[in-house]
Amino acid sequence: MNSSLSESQSELRPLLSPEEVEATEVYPLIHMIRADVIHFIDTPLTYEALTAPDLTYTLIRPLVDKYVAIQQDGNFSVVFCFLLNRVHFVRDRNLATATLSKSRAILCEILAIRIMRENANDMLRLTMTATTSWSVYSGAEPDLIERAKAERSDDLEERVGNAIEMAIISKAKRFIKSSSCQKVIDGIWSGKCVYQAQSSHSILSDTYKRTPIHFYDPHKAPLLDHYRLKVPAIRSVLEYMNFLGLFILFVIALEFNERDTVNVSEFVFMIYALGFTLEKVAAMQEHGIKVYFKGTWNGFDLAFVTTFWIYGFLRLYGMYHDVLWARALGIDCLAIIACLMFPRLAFVTLRDNLMVLSLRAMMVQFVVLMCIAAFCFCGFLYALWTLSRNQAQYSVGHIAWWMLDLFFGLDATGFDRATTFHPIFGPVLMVTYACLSNTLLLTVLVSILSHTFSTINEDAAAEAMFRKAVSTIEGVKADSLFSYQPPINLFALFVMLPMSYILSPRWFHKVNVFMIRLTSFPILLGIAVYERQAKKNHTIGFYSTFSAIAEKAIDTLPRQFKRLTFFDGLAGADADIDAVSIATFLKPGVSVVISFLDLRNRGRSVRKCT
Repeated sequence: MNSSLSESQSELRPLLSPEEVEATEVYPLIHMIRADVIHFIDTPLTYEALTAPDLTYTLIRPLVDKYVAIQQDGNFSVVFCFLLNRVHFVRDRNLATATLSKSRAILCEILAIRIMRENANDMLRLTMTATTSWSVYSGAEPDLIERAKAERSDDLEERVGNAIEMAIISKAKRFIKSSSCQKVIDGIWSGKCVYQAQSSHSILSDTYKRTPIHFYDPHKAPLLDHYRLKVPAIRSVLEYMNFLGLFILFVIALEFNERDTVNVSEFVFMIYALGFTLEKVAAMQEHGIKVYFKGTWNGFDLAFVTTFWIYGFLRLYGMYHDVLWARALGIDCLAIIACLMFPRLAFVTLRDNLMVLSLRAMMVQFVVLMCIAAFCFCGFLYALWTLSRNQAQYSVGHIAWWMLDLFFGLDATGFDRATTFHPIFGPVLMVTYACLSNTLLLTVLVSILSHTFSTINEDAAAEAMFRKAVSTIEGVKADSLFSYQPPINLFALFVMLPMSYILSPRWFHKVNVFMIRLTSFPILLGIAVYERQAKKNHTIGFYSTFSAIAEKAIDTLPRQFKRLTFFDGLAGADADIDAVSIATFLKPGVSVVISFLDLRNRGRSVRKCT
């Protein structure tokens, strides 16, 4: 008993105390790395050149040995400092030095991977290296800190994130794809490795109790463990269910709406959507715009939030002031939200599909190219409108519509009316516009999108791992607001937030934990049962755990029921044999025992044959 207690206490003891984290010299190390990288990389080099055998032994290995020694002396911020320098080099937009800075950024990523690998045998140390948020000004001279505060009007942000966040911001996909980083991400995603995120931008902050990085054991944890609501894998399921509920309420509200009043279905949708909006705003507040928009479909959520606010404002304004056009326009805006809801649901359901991963990058490039083309073609629109003022006097809307018809190849009215603009310049402008838009632009667009898809397809695994890393970091929330599911998070905002200013940190923590467990009781109970069954059956994933539970339930049935073909079909006709052990002859004349172990989908155990 005492040994197990001491073991659990040692596990919960942090590898580095908060005082040791604060005392770690980060600022001098950042500039030491920057000086070394600039000194050794003075010509543009590719990743293949930097990892070639000659540079590996003359450049990479000596630098790795140097900084591994610093890490072994107790400074675990080395990986973070390398990735922070990578962010600095990646942001170089000077055309004269951008290629050289890219080579230096690649070197920072290679060294971060190699140094991270040194901790691969210690999962806790590996997780601490990747997830600790270091103070970038730790170890700096006091006068330098004062100058920095003066430049930023005392609004100095000392903690800018952890190593994984720096890798996401700098798009260090090779670092994220490395086995060491994937061990950390998989452990955090599944909840086996628990760490408590730090954020100074939380709306509802509860930092009275901070637990160090540790391994999670469901049998030692409390039955209603509210921290499990912040596990990324569990949060992804809850967010999917919340969005599915929002989608259903949206369809009901749109089908049964009344333009003159807000009925029950529309009111319920408004409240639920308001809670969903609050969750997205809190996520943006906690991680920042850069990390938030690295999410696969967070752009859809931002568009939904914007359109929902416009819809809600128009409906409430129309009801309060009895304005008919505002009420009607609000319903029209609600209908437009359908363009966002349906693809968002489809893409989240098929999140790991290669086409879905490629579609995000292709959509971004498509929008950018269309905006550039629209701005350029405004010159043709202005020229044609100016020419028409002398003769035909067409409106800007009519001319723009004819130009769109030509762009999509739908109608040739613009060609028919070309001479009415001007007998010479009108046809010339129309033909030139048609050649540039319908032929050249579409050809360029297809080529760009094809290149984007092929680039992602070349390393689809790295792209999928990068998106999972973003989801993992987004899923580990420091804000207690995320422990309340929509629309209950509105209660947390209007009730718990004022209480955080009234109660002491200790009492607020107690009240907050009680309210989370009360409002999420069925969810926490289901999580506890699931994780205990998964631990008991040594399974990973919902499907494997459910299958193991179903097999045990079938095994408890009477023999005459187990022989029914129906239950054999439930187990699956294409059952996998997990382990086959064949005992060879022990002595001459002794039987051969062939045992088929764990035929999980057949319900058979051991056969003996002589």
